[in-house]
Amino acid sequence: MIGYGGEARLGGNQWSWKVIRSPGWLLEQPAAPIAAVLAAAGHPARFEILRLLVVEPRPIAELQAELSLASPGQLYHHLKTLSSAGLVVQPERGVYAVPPNAIFPVLALAAAATDVAHQS
Repeated sequence: MIGYGGEARLGGNQWSWKVIRSPGWLLEQPAAPIAAVLAAAGHPARFEILRLLVVEPRPIAELQAELSLASPGQLYHHLKTLSSAGLVVQPERGVYAVPPNAIFPVLALAAAATDVAHQS
């Protein structure tokens, strides 16, 4: 069995999460949606956006200032990619967030990628 979970307090919210999957089930899932999530999260600018938004929702102007991207168009492009993959939502006009059901998967992706990166 493959599992991840834990508890987190971020941005004034608290979550508890536990997911367990069988390796067989994981390997039977369609590749395209999984690859889309990994590709969306795998770009350095998009991963930085996720790191900011996993803590708390942020308005577009704040994201632009913190990320120092060359243009607002680049930021919107990255947000569209993250939104299409289900990693980011827009709860109100001009504000973006990681949806609650994606908080722990994003943290688990970060943990798994960190483990792999530190092994090489």
